[in-house]
Amino acid sequence: MSILPRHTPQAHLDALTQELEAAGITLGPVKPGTRVTRIVDHGGIRWTVTFLGSGYGWALRGPGIEHGVGMDVAEIAEHIAAAAMDADEPGIPAPATWRGVPVPQEYATRWDSPEAVAWRNGAGAALAVANLTAVAQQDS
Repeated sequence: MSILPRHTPQAHLDALTQELEAAGITLGPVKPGTRVTRIVDHGGIRWTVTFLGSGYGWALRGPGIEHGVGMDVAEIAEHIAAAAMDADEPGIPAPATWRGVPVPQEYATRWDSPEAVAWRNGAGAALAVANLTAVAQQDS
């Protein structure tokens, strides 16, 4: 596993800032607890942009790309702007259950929203804990 850089060189940060501003997007602050990850809130959607190094570019994370995708600054601006335009359209409907858990109504209409993604992450974590507890009780 590679190690992220300790800082973002000013030239790379300036290039990202200029490209985002040209698309009407504002680069946010450094994500708490990180050195090279910035927060971008645009169109009601939260994104993170992580500097991977001079030879690698940036990684974009957000709805639909939770694990990050390497992109250059132009691709990042285009992707964030396009997602904001898509946010005005009806979302993907949710299934009735997810991993056997009934989906709450507030996530049923926008299954692809950041809130629904967060709910799935939380539900997945709760299911993992319940599974580990059940296995531990069986081993006792």
